[in-house]
Amino acid sequence: MDFRQLKYFCAVAKHESLTAASEALNVTQPAIGQQLRKLEAELGLKLLTRHSRGMRLTSVGKVLHRRAEDILASVERTERELSRHRNSSEGTIRIGVTPSLSRVLVPRLMEVGFDRHPGITLLFNQGFPADLERLWEAGECDFAFFQSDVDTDNFESLPVYNESLCLIGPPSLCASLPERVPVETLASLPVVLDVRSIWARERLEQGFKRTQSKWGDLIECSSINLRREYLVRGRRFCVAPIAQFNAEIAAGLAEHRAIDLPEFNRTIHLAGPRVEMMTEAERNIRALIVEIVDDLIRSGDVAWKTPDWTANDSSVTSSN
Repeated sequence: MDFRQLKYFCAVAKHESLTAASEALNVTQPAIGQQLRKLEAELGLKLLTRHSRGMRLTSVGKVLHRRAEDILASVERTERELSRHRNSSEGTIRIGVTPSLSRVLVPRLMEVGFDRHPGITLLFNQGFPADLERLWEAGECDFAFFQSDVDTDNFESLPVYNESLCLIGPPSLCASLPERVPVETLASLPVVLDVRSIWARERLEQGFKRTQSKWGDLIECSSINLRREYLVRGRRFCVAPIAQFNAEIAAGLAEHRAIDLPEFNRTIHLAGPRVEMMTEAERNIRALIVEIVDDLIRSGDVAWKTPDWTANDSSVTSSN
């Protein structure tokens, strides 16, 4: 059993087709088929069966598939960790970003990053902080934005900004609301909430419990485009960071109100390798991220605030 056989086997298991696996790997079908037969012969087990639409894992094949994915992922993480010692100024950097950052940070990071560091390719994964933390822990991101503070032998995090989730709605519906909306008032409003925003939902439910309130008119969906459509058409409020709807607010299509919940304030950290273990490419991108975030904080456009001790953190200085 070798890594090539496991790689081919996992590709066929994923695509359930030799043809699709061949196209994904850019390897001929006979070559993949030959390696799979060798793998089955070496193990003395039937791993795949053919059916009318392609190939399917046997019960023992499913066991090997789970193990093979773990092995290949471990090998990839090891290769990436070792590559840091080459101190290369080029390469691919994978960054986990929130929906808000996809709108206000990613476009500028891509533009400035390409101008300053053309040898670096940036790849982005989008998710909520809890999702990004899981991706980062699984080794699928080199950097990620989430709420936990990280400090291990190989990795660390830097608090980069504070933000509050707000009530964001059409001007016509916001007109009668105070600057700081009580949680019991929010409960009575027509709201469209991101179904994946578990952090926000839990804190709102806690606030409702304290005030003996409950949702009056709630819709949940995962599409930001649909939530934006409800917003700009003057139908519903959203609960989100200001940055997520910054363009609509700037265009006068939406307004925001603070929510009277102190639990809605959070600090976002940038997690990644320890500074002394980074490649040149990673140091360059980390420094650029900090620079852009600081510019956004100074502009006031996205209502971010600097964490109290970020300005004095030694790791910021060493990365610039």
